[in-house]
Amino acid sequence: MEHMMPIGKAAVVVNRAKSPANALAAVVCDRLERAGVATLTVDASACGDDGSPWAAAADVVITLGGDGTILAASRVCAPLGTPILGVHLGRFGFIAEAHPDSLLERLEDLLAGRYELEQRIMLHGEVRRGGTATHAALGLNDVVVSKGAMTRMLHLTMRFAGGPPMDYMADGVIVASPTGSTGYALSAGGPLMAPTVQALLVAPICPHTLAARPVVVPDTQEVEFVVGTDGGEVTFSADGASVYALEGGDAVRVRRSEHCTRLIVFRAGTFYDKVHDRLLWGERVNE
Repeated sequence: MEHMMPIGKAAVVVNRAKSPANALAAVVCDRLERAGVATLTVDASACGDDGSPWAAAADVVITLGGDGTILAASRVCAPLGTPILGVHLGRFGFIAEAHPDSLLERLEDLLAGRYELEQRIMLHGEVRRGGTATHAALGLNDVVVSKGAMTRMLHLTMRFAGGPPMDYMADGVIVASPTGSTGYALSAGGPLMAPTVQALLVAPICPHTLAARPVVVPDTQEVEFVVGTDGGEVTFSADGASVYALEGGDAVRVRRSEHCTRLIVFRAGTFYDKVHDRLLWGERVNE
């Protein structure tokens, strides 16, 4: 854990598709400006993969939306080291730290320095075609290779850290960070991982063999997939964005990025609280 320097300027990233977001943005900006913090309101659509000047100028980024808004902001903020405070306006909110009901209280904690910065590993996904890198992207949650709706099952060849190949048929494959273990990888049968674990999760999507199971590997290893299927729609994506069309013979390499997303947290152990609340962990159904 680490602490942040005093805040002089804040960028408030607003997902305007969430109905309370605009009103909450006004509340956030008002409180910060009364504390002497300059604010800039940014539409979530401005979180492009090519970076944004507003992020470079901000000491902190506050996102108002769901986890998807944080994912979009992370791709801009991680290379700059800009910390993110996520406000939960979505359905599950495994990444977001603050809730609208406690937003003013959390802003007071932020201004008073009562918080910590939690490092979350990012993934670097790269597509190589004919031995040449043709596309690359960052993801906080996952990198996914998947087939289109009308495409036949994919033939994938997988290698861990340059080891022996494993061939299997599947609808695709997910490489997730610990943060992303509560996302698409969870739906594909992968395990939950605490977000500060130093590992990568590889989860096949609907594999046509019992041998292809979710695997957790050290984050020092690179995972490679070669797409053997030629014809039909096959795509690469990172956090559901940076979508890139793949061809037969393309190799997709995924490794831990040199960048980390710095998330503002107010106390340790909140991940397990979120699992309990979002997934009803440990709850018994009344008969």
